[in-house]
Amino acid sequence: MKSTFAKTLGLLGLAAVPAIQATNPVITHRQLADPNAFVFNDRIYAMCSNDDDNGNGYDMKSAVVISTKDLVNWTDHGDVFRTTRDAKWAAGSYAPTAVAAKGKVYMYFPNIASGVGVLIADKPEGPYTDPLGKALVSGSTYCPMAWCFDPAIFVDDDAAKSAYLVWGGGTPYGSNFRGIALNADMISVKGSTTTPNTPSSFEGPFIHKYKGNYYLHYPVNGSSNIEYGMSSTSPISGYTRKGVLLPNPTLNGQNINGNNNSHESVFEYKGNWYMMYHDRRLSTSSTYKRDVSIDKVEYNTDGTMKQVVVTAGMPQLGSFNPYDSIPAATMSAQSGIKASFNANTWINYLVPQKSGAWIRLTGVDFAGGALNFQVAAGTTSAGVSVEVRTGSETGTVAGTCKLTSTSSSTTLATTQCPVTGLTGVKDVYLTFVGTTANANFAWFRFQGSSALRPVEAKPAVSRQVDYTVYDLRGDLVRRFTTSASTNSVTAWSEHGHSLAVGTYLVRIQWPYELEVKKFVRAAD
Repeated sequence: MKSTFAKTLGLLGLAAVPAIQATNPVITHRQLADPNAFVFNDRIYAMCSNDDDNGNGYDMKSAVVISTKDLVNWTDHGDVFRTTRDAKWAAGSYAPTAVAAKGKVYMYFPNIASGVGVLIADKPEGPYTDPLGKALVSGSTYCPMAWCFDPAIFVDDDAAKSAYLVWGGGTPYGSNFRGIALNADMISVKGSTTTPNTPSSFEGPFIHKYKGNYYLHYPVNGSSNIEYGMSSTSPISGYTRKGVLLPNPTLNGQNINGNNNSHESVFEYKGNWYMMYHDRRLSTSSTYKRDVSIDKVEYNTDGTMKQVVVTAGMPQLGSFNPYDSIPAATMSAQSGIKASFNANTWINYLVPQKSGAWIRLTGVDFAGGALNFQVAAGTTSAGVSVEVRTGSETGTVAGTCKLTSTSSSTTLATTQCPVTGLTGVKDVYLTFVGTTANANFAWFRFQGSSALRPVEAKPAVSRQVDYTVYDLRGDLVRRFTTSASTNSVTAWSEHGHSLAVGTYLVRIQWPYELEVKKFVRAAD
C-alpha cells in the first residue's frame, strides 16, 4: 500500500516526462571549449576554457563552469576562475580539468603551455583558492614536451582513492604525454613520471575507467580524430592503441569543426556514459571560437569503445523542477542574451541585450499548477518587465512581472506576479521587455499551491522524531532523527544546512502524529 506521503505526491500531479531532445551545442550565449565533465551532488558540471577571452588567437585567462541535471537545461555559472584574480602568478589558462574528491573540488589548469597549477574549492562554482601560489608541475623534469599543458585529473575507485595527473602536447608527437601519481593531499606529486604509449598523440589527454579497464583518449596529429588506448594495469601506463573514438566532428555529412582540433572528456551519469567535446557548429569561420556539445558513449562486450556518433543533442533526463531557486543564466535556448559574472557578489547575472530577448526552459513539470512567479533582478531603469510565455517566445502569456527600479544593477529586488495556465509539463519562455543591457537578473522561481496538510496517524511509542526529506520530485534525499523536545524549525536549521539550495517536503513522524511540511534551504 502506498504511504500517505506518496499519495499526496500523486495528488500533486507528478507526471511522466516526454523524451524531449536537447540541442547541441549546449550553450549558445557564449563560446566555450575543452569541456572537462564530472559529477558533483547528482549533477553534471563541466569546467571549460573561455573562448570569449579570444580574439584572433588563443588568449584564454579564465575558466567557465556550466552544469545540468537533465542534459537539456544548462546553467552558466560564469568565469569562476580567472588568473588575474585567483592565480596572479600565471600568465593565462588554457584547457582546465577538475574532479570532485575527498569532500572538495580540485581544479588543475595550464599556465598557457609552461606548467600546471592547482586550485581548491568547496563546490564547482567556487570560489577557488591557490594553495601553492606556483605551478604544481613545471620545468624540464616534468615538461620535456613542447607544450606543457592540457592536464587531466583521474581519481581511481580503489580504497585509497588514488589520484593521477597526465598532461602534455606538441612535439614529439606520440610520446608527448607524462603521467604521475599524486599524494593524498591532491596538491603534490609522488614518484617519477611515466610516458604512456599514445601513438600520434597531439594534445588533450583524458582518462576514465570502465569495468576494470583504464582508457586514455586524445586527439591525434594530422586528422584530429580522437583516438584511445586501453590498459588493465595502470591509469598512466600499459596502454595499447585501440583506434578512433570520435572522428573529427561531422554532422549530416558536413564537418562542423572547421577540420580543426577537438578536446573531450568521458564520464558516467545515472547509468549511462557520455562524451562532452568541443566543435565549431556556430563558428565554423573562426578557429578561436568554439562550442561545447554532448553525445552518448557505448562499449562493446569486450570492453572496447564504439565510435561516438555526433548528433543534434541528447534526450532530456527527467523533468525540470520550477519550484526551486533557479540561477537566471539557466536555459535550453536563447536569443539576445549575455551573462556577466560579478566576483564581488559571486553571481553570474543574466543580461538581456535587447527588448524581446528570451530564454527557454524545456520540459518544465509544473505538476498540479503554479500560482506565482518570482524574479530577483537589479535595474536603475523603469519599464523593464519579464513575460512568462508557453510554447514559444511569442506564445500565450501566463504572467508578467514588472521590475522595481533599484539603486544599482547589482542591488537586487524581488518581484512577484501571478501566473495562470501552468500545469503539467510545458516548455516555458521568459521574454524580457524594455531591456537594453540595463538589467541584471540573478535568479527566478515559480511557486505552487501546497496540497500538504497534517495527517492523523496512529499513536507511536517512540519518544524520538523521525524526519524523512524529499525533493519536489518525490525523491528521498535524507533522513535524520531528533528528540521529541526539538521543534521542527530548529531541527531543520540543524540538519538541513547540508542539503543543496532548494525547496523540500519533509515527512515528520512525531510520537503521536504524522505531519508533512515544506521547508526551504536558502542560499548561505
